[in-house]
Amino acid sequence: MTSIAGERQNISALVMVAGVAIAVAFFLASADTRSSVVIIFGAMACVLAFMNAELSIYFLIVAMLLSPELEVGQTERGASLGRAVTLRVDDFLILVIAVTWFLKSVLYKEINLLKRTSLNTAIFLYVLVCVLSTMLGMLEGQVVVKTGSLFVLKYIEYFVIFFMAVNITRDKVQLRRFLVVVFLVAAIVAMIAIAQIPSGQRVSAPFEGASGEPNTLGGYLLLMLGTLGGIAFVDKRYRLLTVPLLCAMMTAFLYTLSRASYLGFIPLLLLLPMLTRKYIMLLTVSLFLIVAVAVPQSVLPPSVVKRIAFTFTQRTKNEQAKVFGRTVDTSTTARLIYMQAAFDAFFDHPILGWGVTGWHFLDSQYFRTLVETGFLGLSSFLFLLYRVFQVTWRAREAVRGDPLLFGFASGFLAGFVGLMVHAIGSNTFIIVRIMEPFWLFVALIFVLSEATPRPGGHIALPV
Repeated sequence: MTSIAGERQNISALVMVAGVAIAVAFFLASADTRSSVVIIFGAMACVLAFMNAELSIYFLIVAMLLSPELEVGQTERGASLGRAVTLRVDDFLILVIAVTWFLKSVLYKEINLLKRTSLNTAIFLYVLVCVLSTMLGMLEGQVVVKTGSLFVLKYIEYFVIFFMAVNITRDKVQLRRFLVVVFLVAAIVAMIAIAQIPSGQRVSAPFEGASGEPNTLGGYLLLMLGTLGGIAFVDKRYRLLTVPLLCAMMTAFLYTLSRASYLGFIPLLLLLPMLTRKYIMLLTVSLFLIVAVAVPQSVLPPSVVKRIAFTFTQRTKNEQAKVFGRTVDTSTTARLIYMQAAFDAFFDHPILGWGVTGWHFLDSQYFRTLVETGFLGLSSFLFLLYRVFQVTWRAREAVRGDPLLFGFASGFLAGFVGLMVHAIGSNTFIIVRIMEPFWLFVALIFVLSEATPRPGGHIALPV
């Protein structure tokens, strides 16, 4: 019986591969060059996901930061400031891999699609509120169907990455391979950003269009600096590799000229030595921050000093807000005005909000979540962040005896706190290029939180 079942599965696999090949040939016959590339990559991801799920994760990690955007239209509300609605190659890859994973689970009954984790309840609550809020917004005419649907699907996409990685990660060797590929991609991104510095423009990640998104790159590098910094602080074996990479990423980070990212870097820099128990380093970091505040031009590049000073020195004929008695620039003023307006608009739809993309564009994660999904949405979002923090803290305790894993968990926690601060002035937790690697890391952290300590400082990861 076992051999018959195996033969049926092999036949099903061959039928699937043949079906994919026929479908690819059909679509390539009438596709343009860009679409052909997407179709070929999608077919490769489909085959890889079916034959070897781990390879599909590597494929996805590379695509997270190194795939181009495809514009699918413009947002139709003035609320969104006419911004383009874009999809990226990795959006298609995630869809293809997820569907293939589902089909494989049908053939091989032992595969668990939605593994039970301590994050499941928080994830499902948040997704449910986003869906209900957006559907209600569509019915009331506040949300454009295409725009709202695409944004909600992107939110769900992040959690697909989480569940896939949780199911696939089996041991420390595999986890270490994932980290190596992630940091190789980070190195490439940092080098591309550094190459942009001579242009005099703010640096951004590759394939982000003509204008670029420096704030997005700043948030991504916050996460990478925290995670890699934790490994460098704790595990001496990898410092020859990690320290140069940290220097490259820090250079790119500074030249994003992203003030929200700089703000998030302060708690990261203070927490990292505390979490890794490097108290002499904490003293050094504290002294550095004091000097950077007192005499910034002595430790920071001139463009960075100018960017920070601009916050308080810009003067225009337009009305500017004041923070702690000091006048702030027009960009910060606009953010503050929209935050106040979002808070006022919240009272018009306090329970489920205006729906995702149903209100004006706002660069502040917490206020945007509040106005778009209401009290229930913000509560479920904060509950989700709390669960991530809880799982990460548990992971640190579970792998305390392993330098690499303890450094990774500690660094991720510092980076996570940095991102929460970054989210005050950015939509951090819905930005694709930050959230895809973030939820991959959360999946690896969850696996570590389930680890069992062994004698001699070793650990056993759950199967």
